[in-house]
Amino acid sequence: MPVIFFLLGLVFGSFFNAVIFRLPRKEYSINKPRRSICPKCKHILSWKDNIPLISYLLLKGKCRYCGAKIPLRYPIVEGLTALLFTVNSLFFPLQQAIALCVIVSGLIISSFIDLEHYLIPDTGIVLVGIGAALYSFFSHQFPEVLIEAAIVTGLMVAFFAISNAIRKDSFGFGDVELIAVLSLAVGLFGSLFIILFASVFALLSYAVVTAAKKKNFDRKTMIPFGPFISLGGYVTLLLINQIRALYGFS
Repeated sequence: MPVIFFLLGLVFGSFFNAVIFRLPRKEYSINKPRRSICPKCKHILSWKDNIPLISYLLLKGKCRYCGAKIPLRYPIVEGLTALLFTVNSLFFPLQQAIALCVIVSGLIISSFIDLEHYLIPDTGIVLVGIGAALYSFFSHQFPEVLIEAAIVTGLMVAFFAISNAIRKDSFGFGDVELIAVLSLAVGLFGSLFIILFASVFALLSYAVVTAAKKKNFDRKTMIPFGPFISLGGYVTLLLINQIRALYGFS
């Protein structure tokens, strides 16, 4: 079973790369053009140019037709999707593992688009929401979790309004939506840890990058928070049962 999930992860990861490239660009859609193309020379790619991970290695990270460099994001997304799909299959029952793969799909699409465009797409939010609802259903939290998700959503909307009233564009509404749909899987208690983990990961990453570039701390620096919410959400999903047990929740 893990091998099947790994191979599926590679295939879906390859498709996600196309989605990540096309969604933020008005001249493209998910199904137009129908075939994969080189972003630089627009040449239609053949099947041998689209083998996940392998094509990137064989082509030495360059387009076969124009020689342009293929962004490192492509093998990273393919490898990451395959890895997370495999982890899901190893640590969760089949139904929950499938639901988690849907969540992971939305998180990966949202994170990589946010990293480049400071934007969390509706497509990613919808995928995470569907996966989270399925996860709750298969883990017997549904429909009670809907009340907790509504509370989380209300609190996040209030935080969004207050934070942006104090400083404009300090917190994106896409971040609110991402936490809200993740709460369908982990409830109110788990959402607190998503925010905690995301904040810690963001601060650590910013500190490391700032130190590496030998820059001073700048409070006005824009940080795409979606990837850290995604990471915090996935870590919380992996550890939620242990966290609940630690705090005396069944």
